Amino acid sequence: MRRFNTSLAGRIFSHFVVLALLLPTLSLALLGRASAQVATPSEFIAVVEFSNLKEQGTEYGARASSALIGELSKVNNPNVELIPQETVVRAITKLGVPNPPAQFINLMRVAQEARATKVITGEVVDYRVLKASGGKYANVSLRVVVYDVASGLPVNGAAVMGTSTTRPDSTDDKVLINDAILQAAAIAIREIGARILPYGTVLNTTVDRALVNQGSRSGFKPGQQVIVKRNGVQVATAKVTDVEFDSSVIKPERVLKGIRPGDRVESVFDVPAVLPGFTATGPKTVTPRRSGAPTGLITTLLILGLVGFLVAGGGSGGQNGAANVTAEAYMDSTIPENASAIRVSWSVNAFSNSQNKVAWQIWRSDRNDAPVAVTDGTASGFTMRSTDAAAAITWTDGRNIVKPIPGCTSNFGGSSATSVPIVTGAPYQFSVQVVQGVDEIDDPNNLTTTTGTTGTTGTTGTTGTTGTTGTTGTTGTTGGTGLGNSGVTAISCYTVSDLQSARGLATALLRPTLSKPDNNAQIQGNQVFSFAITASSAFALQLEAKLEFSDQIDFPKNRIYTVQKKIVSVGTGSFPTVDVSSSSLPSYIKTATTVYWRVGVRNTQDKPGPKPERTWWERYVFSQPRAYKPPVGPPPPP
Repeated sequence: MRRFNTSLAGRIFSHFVVLALLLPTLSLALLGRASAQVATPSEFIAVVEFSNLKEQGTEYGARASSALIGELSKVNNPNVELIPQETVVRAITKLGVPNPPAQFINLMRVAQEARATKVITGEVVDYRVLKASGGKYANVSLRVVVYDVASGLPVNGAAVMGTSTTRPDSTDDKVLINDAILQAAAIAIREIGARILPYGTVLNTTVDRALVNQGSRSGFKPGQQVIVKRNGVQVATAKVTDVEFDSSVIKPERVLKGIRPGDRVESVFDVPAVLPGFTATGPKTVTPRRSGAPTGLITTLLILGLVGFLVAGGGSGGQNGAANVTAEAYMDSTIPENASAIRVSWSVNAFSNSQNKVAWQIWRSDRNDAPVAVTDGTASGFTMRSTDAAAAITWTDGRNIVKPIPGCTSNFGGSSATSVPIVTGAPYQFSVQVVQGVDEIDDPNNLTTTTGTTGTTGTTGTTGTTGTTGTTGTTGTTGGTGLGNSGVTAISCYTVSDLQSARGLATALLRPTLSKPDNNAQIQGNQVFSFAITASSAFALQLEAKLEFSDQIDFPKNRIYTVQKKIVSVGTGSFPTVDVSSSSLPSYIKTATTVYWRVGVRNTQDKPGPKPERTWWERYVFSQPRAYKPPVGPPPPP
């Protein structure tokens, strides 16, 4: 990984960063309106190494973060200070998290350890080298996100494409790609700095509403997500419900410290997702649609106050009890046809104590006050269905500290909740934690004090020769005090591990339903294969649909022919015309008396994607198959 030399780092970090990146109030700083007064920095910014989504292990992620820091350092602002890169790297090393810290919870842990108020991360999504007249050039697609550490919400960002200068054919491709990264970083900073996000001040409050002194003229819109802060500390998240020209009303959604007049209201910015590939003018992007509640896992945790709690060691075993957490859309014979499902699976962290695992608690990004499921400590997975009935949950948050062992609670449970079924078409982030029991015999703080028994009284002395009575013997001394274990091997207390996040999103999907052609229809020539996808309309999903043929109903390995793939939305759809009589079809399809067809679907943003029903099937949720009959050929000659 590329590192800065000390002198370069010193020059970069001696500058202040443009506060327009992070606080809309100072967006005009990029236009030369920075205050001339000496100010103490109020924002501390950490930049972490970017992820390279196309090819891990290359230098391009580090190069992108370096380019971004270089661009940020070009404009001074006394209100903002860039945290030195060596401080960020030291925080990563201390916490033992991967670099770059791809998981949300690790990203925020690093930001907190480095004492940042904002953290900037991003992704090198794709790059390519193209021929041009007189040489060649490179394109790079880059996604940059600025997160508010207090809330875990994105407050600015950009999705851009950088293009290198055209150079001779002998130029190394790496040189072109690095040049394109520099261009992309410059464009990203320009876009972020130019974006003026609305902000305002709370004027007064009612029982469940607050009036803000800015409205549509400043850019507030109904349904907009906002963060409410007091002296730079988050006190709530809210949603804009009503907007006038110069005022708006917000409704609190997650309240930490209550909302008061004078609190600052800042809008949240959803950075477009970037897909592999390029358009004629830029990267392929998908604009996210935000639901009513914050969707990031780290938002859930921070709102609960758990992240700071876990990092501090309170209420946590200070370890990840789970490893290899995976969440996948799921469909097999056990799932009803009218249900969608998600399977969350995990393995036990090899570095954790494998004994006395009492329960696994499963958290989901749409809920911040309790886990959505609790299962036995011997389990390695849990399936939830959209048709599941709400059920009572008993769980523990690990914060009822009654023992001197850090994170030790007196009993499992203590908290109750009701499960919330998944919604078809909703993308979720999952995380898992383990509740583990500690035997009293292993509890170093559960030792008892034992006092020795009193010595016996000495016997009376014998009569002397002179007839006098001997003196009474002295009383024995009290035995010494010692430590002894109570000897009981029952559970003394319970610890709760850190939350371990799944590696990506999972979207619950129903099987597609097939429309045309009819089942067992006899067809020939050009045909349209149509289908329908049913899901909640509250989420802007970009789905990939796949049409497959086989000569056998169970679609065995090496007997599956992929006809077409296309990007679709929820609702009805169809594939471009297919010539079922084409000579280009594989022989086992052309000679079959019955051809089976099906449609698979997946959310392109899911990672790793739906769980295959069979080991050789790809990661799609497939429809039930239908059949069609090719035309019967002429009889063989006599």
